[in-house]
Amino acid sequence: MTLIYFLIVIGILVFVHEFGHFIMAKRAGVRIEKFSLGMGPKIVGYKKGDTEYILSALPLGGYVKMAGENPDEVPTGAADEFQSKTVWQRIKIAATGPLTNIVLAFLIMPLVFMVGTYAEGPAKVGYVEPGSPAERAGFIAGDVIEKINGRSITDWTKALSLIAVNPDTDVNITVDRQGEKKKLTLRPVTATELKIGMSGMLPDMPAEIGKLKPGFPAEKAGIAVHDKILAVDGKTIYHWNQFSALVRDSMGKNLTITLERGGKRMELNVTPIEDGGRYVIGVEPAFQLVFKKYGLLESIELGFDKTLESIDLTFITLKKLVTFGLSIKTLGGPVMIAQMSGQAAAAGLSSFLSLLAMISISLGILNLMPIPVLDGGLILFLVIEAIRRKPVSRKVMEVSQSIGAGLLITLIAVVSYNDIMRMFFGK
Repeated sequence: MTLIYFLIVIGILVFVHEFGHFIMAKRAGVRIEKFSLGMGPKIVGYKKGDTEYILSALPLGGYVKMAGENPDEVPTGAADEFQSKTVWQRIKIAATGPLTNIVLAFLIMPLVFMVGTYAEGPAKVGYVEPGSPAERAGFIAGDVIEKINGRSITDWTKALSLIAVNPDTDVNITVDRQGEKKKLTLRPVTATELKIGMSGMLPDMPAEIGKLKPGFPAEKAGIAVHDKILAVDGKTIYHWNQFSALVRDSMGKNLTITLERGGKRMELNVTPIEDGGRYVIGVEPAFQLVFKKYGLLESIELGFDKTLESIDLTFITLKKLVTFGLSIKTLGGPVMIAQMSGQAAAAGLSSFLSLLAMISISLGILNLMPIPVLDGGLILFLVIEAIRRKPVSRKVMEVSQSIGAGLLITLIAVVSYNDIMRMFFGK
């Protein structure tokens, strides 16, 4: 099923991309020789006018074959060939494919909110790790993050994303502290080999038991699902991560856990055991998320805002990658997309549509980058042609495209390696 969902995602995104080229080429009067749904050998097809519409064997998007599109072809000078069109018309044809992918995200995201999604609520700080960058910056539990570097923050996903892409960089944050606005400067530390920023502040997450592992110390000691952890060895617990850290650092020593069950306080003694290189008692947290559906107008507003946020974050991430502010190991490739497609589909229609929109944005922006063999590379050549008032030489284009193809193949190899390391080795 993962493979099927992956093919659905790739098929939709590539087809929409090619459909954008098709529509703009038609509007510009370019003769379309072939428009295929899918790739590879033709299964069936029919011809209408100058265009043959094809259903191909491999459900991996599609392609458009325009007359005179290939620079290797000798132009005939016909008015309906791609090369016969003005520079501006050719730029529009090249750009419409990636832009259609971005437009698709604007259309999909409102559907996510109409179908329903888990509401995160405001970015309220639930816990600040001792000695962390957040503690040094002056954050305390209860602060509500409102802005990061001038960008409005509506939930933890956006807050953590902006922190993650700014390692070892001063980040200006505005918080609401019991009605008082405070401006703090956070400098996230570089964490792990991925070079992502970590602050040490965490969302509000009560230490409530959501699940017990059979046969582990917590179950044997009598801890039950929905128990609320109040203290460990007399130390008050404010956050699940605080509780988890005390268990992890116990080195197997007996812990006295104070908890609340049905409005009554009680104490239980638990001895953590070593499992997978760390001390545990066999419990998992309870997640308190509210599933909410929105009306049409509110969904459109939220969908547009979320899409703009995603575009903004994509550009920030690209900038950090190009300037080596983030590790290339943060990128994922086809294997990761396939894996995420299966997981999102299993989580529900809302998650699947959200993933489709996010990948569509990434595909659109990536294709606009000025790299030969991508649409952005063609646009770059056309801009140079407009400035020089003559086309770039065939030799220059061939060499540039060879370099671009090499870079693209290398990138695909690297991200595929990242995927394999994540999937099979957990790295």
